[in-house]
Amino acid sequence: MELTYSTIALLFPAIPLMFLVYSNTSMGIGARLREILEKAHEETITETVKQRIRDEALYLSKRLALLRICQVFAGLTFLLNISTMFSIYAMEQVLAQSLFAGAVIVFMISIICYLVEIFIAVAAIRTIWNKIK
Repeated sequence: MELTYSTIALLFPAIPLMFLVYSNTSMGIGARLREILEKAHEETITETVKQRIRDEALYLSKRLALLRICQVFAGLTFLLNISTMFSIYAMEQVLAQSLFAGAVIVFMISIICYLVEIFIAVAAIRTIWNKIK
């Protein structure tokens, strides 16, 4: 199979969209983290509330770390896709095919990491919901 510019163009719109999703999620988590950390510095809160804040901050930190990994893999996908474009220009089809395969695999890893982050968020909500009942 010979790669063309139109083939690799399939990934180009998806990468910035994923960056947007990752960034928006990061901003929401970061805002919540700042909010609870400010609350932790209040002198009137109980030790139980402080422990809950620590637990939530830890969980949010894990989610942020996963999102950073997602962003790194999305950036690597972008670089691999651009390298594929250069390889096609240089008429190096074997290299272009390898780079494009790498780009697709790395992008899949990025999306899998994001799915893990979603599962962590859902599990945390489920835990809170079960405590309320």
